This record gives sequence, C-alpha cells and structure tokens, in this order.
Amino acid sequence: MAHKTLLELDTAAPERAVIKIDGNAYELRSIDDLGLKEDAEFRGTLREFNDAQPGQDWGKMAGLLDRMLQSIVLGLPQDVLARLSDGKKLKIIEVFIKEVGMIRNPPSQAPAAEAVAST
Repeated sequence: MAHKTLLELDTAAPERAVIKIDGNAYELRSIDDLGLKEDAEFRGTLREFNDAQPGQDWGKMAGLLDRMLQSIVLGLPQDVLARLSDGKKLKIIEVFIKEVGMIRNPPSQAPAAEAVAST
C-alpha cells in the first residue's frame, strides 16, 4: 500500500522577501521564522500601536513602530532605522503583513475535542 504524505517540512532557512532601503537589501522574516513568543509580541505591539490615540503620545507610537521593525527586518542597522520616516516604517510593516503573511492559522481541534466542546 502506498503511503500518503500528509505534511512535508524543511528545516533549512526559508526563502525570504526583501525590501530595499537606500539601495541596500534587507530580508523580511517569514511568519515561520517567528516563534510563538515573537509572534505574540509582534501582534501585541501592533495591537498597542493600533489602539494608541494619535496626539497623546507620539514618542510611544514611534517607539512601537521601531520595535515592530526590529522584529521583522533582519539586520536593520540603527542608523538606517533612525533615518526612516514614520510613514516609511508603516509601509514596511504593511508589506510584511500583506505580502509575507502575518496571519497564522490557529491549529484545528481534534474531532474528540470538538465533540466534548459541543456537549
């Protein structure tokens, strides 16, 4: 009887999307690069940024942008980060979310767990 392959994984570094800043290429992390803690921290920072009220604490909002960029752009030097406008930082985050895929699908429940949940 032939085996049915359900899942095939590769532990090699994933192919990463690249952004260019001042002609230099920087890799964006893939969603699979982020561990559970990093993923949760990025989502939490993004949520905190989205919930912030503009005009109340611009410094805090700028810090949140920097923190998100540092977690998704590999090897981004501090001087390059400092030269980016807030609008450009937002564009990088948007590209990460849209193109790289920030949405991690929740694991499906086992049929037994679903049966217990419905009782």
